Amino acid sequence: MTSHLQRQVEKIIDTGQGQSRDVIIRMGGPEVDTRGFMPLASEAIRRRLLVSSARDLLPVDADLLARSASKKVSANTRRKLASRSSSLTAQTALSVATVIGRVALRAAGLEALAPLLDSDFMGKVLAEASEKRRKGPVTQKLWSARSVAMTRIKLEDLAKLPSEVPGIQDIYPNRRLSLPNYARVQSLPQTIRDNKASAWGVHAIGALATWGAYGARGEGMKIAVLDTGVDAEHPDLVGKINDWAEFDADGNEVAGSTAHDTDEHGTHVAGTLVGGKVSGQWIGVAPAAKLAVAMVLDGEKGGTDAQVLAGIDWALERGVHVINMSLGGLTLFPDVPNTYTTAIIEALQLGVPVVAAIGNEGGQTTGSPGNDLFAYAVGATDHEDRAAGFSGGRTQIIRESNVLPPESLPLPYLKPDVSAPGVAIHSAIPNGKWAAFSGTSMATPHAAGAIALLLSATSIADIDGPQRAFLIQDLLTGSVEELGETGQDQRFGFGRIDVLRAIGAAIERGFVV
Repeated sequence: MTSHLQRQVEKIIDTGQGQSRDVIIRMGGPEVDTRGFMPLASEAIRRRLLVSSARDLLPVDADLLARSASKKVSANTRRKLASRSSSLTAQTALSVATVIGRVALRAAGLEALAPLLDSDFMGKVLAEASEKRRKGPVTQKLWSARSVAMTRIKLEDLAKLPSEVPGIQDIYPNRRLSLPNYARVQSLPQTIRDNKASAWGVHAIGALATWGAYGARGEGMKIAVLDTGVDAEHPDLVGKINDWAEFDADGNEVAGSTAHDTDEHGTHVAGTLVGGKVSGQWIGVAPAAKLAVAMVLDGEKGGTDAQVLAGIDWALERGVHVINMSLGGLTLFPDVPNTYTTAIIEALQLGVPVVAAIGNEGGQTTGSPGNDLFAYAVGATDHEDRAAGFSGGRTQIIRESNVLPPESLPLPYLKPDVSAPGVAIHSAIPNGKWAAFSGTSMATPHAAGAIALLLSATSIADIDGPQRAFLIQDLLTGSVEELGETGQDQRFGFGRIDVLRAIGAAIERGFVV
C-alpha cells in the first residue's frame, strides 16, 4: 500500500508547480457494508459487455425482489435472481448488503477521517504554519468520499504523509475543473421548430406522453443540480428551488450566499429538469419536481474536485432522489481516477443514482466522474437519433482498486451507459430568457428528469438502499430505444432513453403506486 501511495505522491509532486499542492486524501476506516454487493455488481457490469440487447437488463418482478429481502431466501428464488446475471438489481438482491440510513452513513464517513485529522502529523503541520504566520493548509471533510481536501500542503510534508498517517487509501490531486464546453445554437432545423408543445427532447424521451398516460410529472421528487448555480427568479423556475448552497475551491460552503448563476449553464440544466412553459413550450422533463442546487463551478474560474465532492455531501444530506452532474474533467486514457468512486457508492447506498455527463471532447475521450464505474453516464443524441459528434465514450479499465475486490480486477467496462437528447436543446437562461444549447450537459438532465418521472409514477421510491438505485438504472437502461451497435457501444451506450417505456416496464413488473 505504501508503494502505491508513494507513486501517487511522486506523480502529484512531479506534475505540479510551486512548493505546495492541493490534494484529496481518501481514508479507509469503518466499513459500511458495501462489500456485500460490490463483487456481484462489478461482475454484472463485466457481463454487460456481452449483452446483445438492452432488454436483458430489465429487472425481475417486484414480488421476487420482495422475497429476496426475507431472512431466508429459497433456493428457487436464488436461482431466478442468479439467472439475471447482467441485472444490477438482481445481483444486489443476492448480496447481503445492509441498508443504512443517511445519518449513520455520514457518521461512519466522518469517523473514517479521524485518524488523519487527529494525527500528530497533522497537528505538527498546522502548528508549524501557525508559528511561522504563513497561510497554512486548509482541511475540509468530505464524508461521502471518505476523504479530506487539503489545500497548500508543503511538498516535504506531502512526501512524508503516506508513512506518517495509517489508514490512507489514496492521495489524489484536487484537480481544477473548467466549465464544460457547450455551444449556443443559432439556427434550428425545421424538424425541431415543428415541436410546438414542448422542447423536442421532452417529446423524444416520452416525457410529454408520460404526463398524460400516467399523470406523473415528478411530484414529490427532489433533484440535486451540481453546476454553475441557477437563476431562481426565472419565470420557468420560480418556486422550484428548495435548497441552495455555494462552495469554494477548498470545498467550504460560502456563508450568506443566495441563489445566482455565474454563467448560463446551470439555469439551462435546471430548466430541462423542471422548467415550465412560460416560453410557450414545455422545457422541463419533470416540471412538478423540486431542485436542490449547489454552485460547484464558477463560470469564469471553473471549480475543483473538492467543490463537487462537497456538493455531493450536501445533496445527500438534503434527501435528494437523484443527483445531476453536467460537469467533469477530461480523461484521455482507459484508466480512470477513482476520486469519486466512494462518494458515488455512498449515494447508491442511499438509493440515489448519480447521473453524469460523459463529456464533449468526442470519441475515445470521457470525463470524470461520468466515466466512473458506478456513475450513470449519459451521451448526447440529436433529433434524428444520431450520436452527437462531440459526445464522448470509450472502453475504460480499472487495474487496481481499494474498493473493488481483487478477484474482479482488471475490470473493463464501457461508457456511456445511455444517451439522451443533447443537440439544440431549448431551455431557460438567466434574466428571463431562453436559448438552445448543445452538449452532453444538456443530455444529462433529460436522464435525471426521467428518473424523477419514473419515481413519481411507481412505488420504487418506497424501496430503501442500493436496490432502489440499481432498479432505477436497470429500468431506464433496459427500456432504451436501442441504437448503434448490438448491445452497449461507445457512442450511444445501450441506446436513447424512453421514460414512457421504462414506466410501462416497471408497472408490468409490479412496481405500482
